[in-house]
Amino acid sequence: MNIIIFGGTGDLSSRKLLPALFRLYKSSKLNNNLSENKIFGIGSSSLSQKKYHELVKSGLKNYLDKKEYDESLLNKFLKTVSYLQIDFNQPSHFENLKVLNGNKNLFYLAVSPTFYKTIAKNLKAHKLINSESAIVVEKPIGEDFESSVEINQSLASFFKENQIFRIDHYLGKEAVQNLLALRFGNILFEKVWSNIAIDHVQITVSETLGLENRGSYYDNAGAIKDMLQNHLLQILCLVAMEPPTSIDSESLRDEKLKVLRSLRLLSTDNLPKSCVIGQYAEGAIEGKAKIAYADEAGVSENSNTETFIALKAFIDNWRWSGVPFFLRTGKRMAEKRSEIVVQFKGVPHNIFNQSSAQKHNQLIIQLQPEESIKLKIMIKEPSASGFNLQELPLDLFFNEYYEDDYLDAYERLLLDAMSGKSSLFMRRDEVEQSWVFIDSLINAIKETKLKLDKYNAGSWGPSNADILIANHGSRWNNEE
Repeated sequence: MNIIIFGGTGDLSSRKLLPALFRLYKSSKLNNNLSENKIFGIGSSSLSQKKYHELVKSGLKNYLDKKEYDESLLNKFLKTVSYLQIDFNQPSHFENLKVLNGNKNLFYLAVSPTFYKTIAKNLKAHKLINSESAIVVEKPIGEDFESSVEINQSLASFFKENQIFRIDHYLGKEAVQNLLALRFGNILFEKVWSNIAIDHVQITVSETLGLENRGSYYDNAGAIKDMLQNHLLQILCLVAMEPPTSIDSESLRDEKLKVLRSLRLLSTDNLPKSCVIGQYAEGAIEGKAKIAYADEAGVSENSNTETFIALKAFIDNWRWSGVPFFLRTGKRMAEKRSEIVVQFKGVPHNIFNQSSAQKHNQLIIQLQPEESIKLKIMIKEPSASGFNLQELPLDLFFNEYYEDDYLDAYERLLLDAMSGKSSLFMRRDEVEQSWVFIDSLINAIKETKLKLDKYNAGSWGPSNADILIANHGSRWNNEE
């Protein structure tokens, strides 16, 4: 299969796609027959093959671990990589892709969604799309419900739904996959996975990074559109979904869609007690001073764009009635962390000493910085007498057990796209339904003129976010 990366000179290609493809090549998970498997980087710049290979090599040096970097193998890998110059607005440039005719092709659009329709239209016009073709598109799929419908329709004009792979790399993470294994492969979890035993769920995706030269994009998007609409809602779906009939079927995506349809829409009545938005001020992270969002390059004057959101959401169905889902994401926070915390209810009656600290069980599924699962349980504290309880974690770190076969998110998702497996990708109706919820949230924020709280860079966000969860009698899991 040919892999054609539109945006082959861009940041995503350098940071994620080419390193993932090199790892797959190194582990022989790609077809390493050079005559059958080629990678084409597409860009608008005039680059020789030598210059492009130098660019690829430089990116791999930067983004691969030292132990992964293999000079001789890299030189063999580069023989599969070619560069083609194409200006998306020049239909005649697509003639450069005539080398693909008759082959099985995966088109990866690592470019702005504004180019999706133009690229798809030109691929069709030059007869580069057939029944074996597939197209991978990155988020964001639109900036509201209407624009997402327009983008999806433009793709549907040239590709069938089973040929379109809408990628969210969080769905490819090992720990996210193991969330499904935990739930549906272990009866001890499935039997308590509801409002019967769960008090609340926390989903946190925090970043220490700022805008990283994305100021003009981010100032028009903000944390709600950039992170909540896709990453957090997709994780929420996997936590809350009903058992699918098969892990590899459309049933999995059917069940995720049901969760999105059951999400309680935000209104002006319930928003003030359900949502906190913030924007980072100056501060320090790991001892280094960080400027405020307002001073970042590309940010408009007096910008009201949120860099943080905390949300209390409810799923109105039988399984989750009354259980709040606390979602939190932000930039320039204390740690880079992505995790799911399932907080169980307490035991009905404490039979031990009243002085004994009876904590409630917690299941913590960490996606970043390390992928792990931790179950906090109560045991008897070792002592000569008495019955004092102590909380201890049962830990599972995936990289300690599966060092050889461990795939990162982009490796797994690229393999699935090449194999035509779509269960880990978003279906059109999922994307559009998520925008229904997000549009209701954004409209409610505008109508209520919700206050934009400031928080210091290097903190865990605005203090009102702590109050939001404290009103439920709990607190965010900010422990290391």
